[in-house]
Amino acid sequence: MTEAGGRRRNTLLASLVLLRRLAPDITVSEMLAFLYVAENPGVRVKELAELMATTGATASRASRALLSPGDAGVLPPGRGWLLMASNGREAISRHLFLTDAGLELAERIDGLIVSARPIGAAPRATVVSLRTAGAS
Repeated sequence: MTEAGGRRRNTLLASLVLLRRLAPDITVSEMLAFLYVAENPGVRVKELAELMATTGATASRASRALLSPGDAGVLPPGRGWLLMASNGREAISRHLFLTDAGLELAERIDGLIVSARPIGAAPRATVVSLRTAGAS
């Protein structure tokens, strides 16, 4: 993948740029919440916090910002990518799933991942020559 100006963009960066283009004000916590729910459908907020290596409050805020407008407990901006549901056995426990819009976004990210453009550092010889040129 190549950006305007000929700069390379690996798969990870392309995924982050996609999320930023769709939601310019998205937070890192919201990105992590979305990606972890995509990989772990039905995850509980408490488990999500552990996966994100953050507090329960932060995981809760991030996931609630990804709910659909009008959903119970939604926080602005209500991106519509997640659904929060109880499993029926535990009324208080809430599980997170992707909505149709979330599934479409996950599929777009999967498409980028399939392209598998790894993070590529400049070849060592180039780095050495750049250091040498700077020392002159």
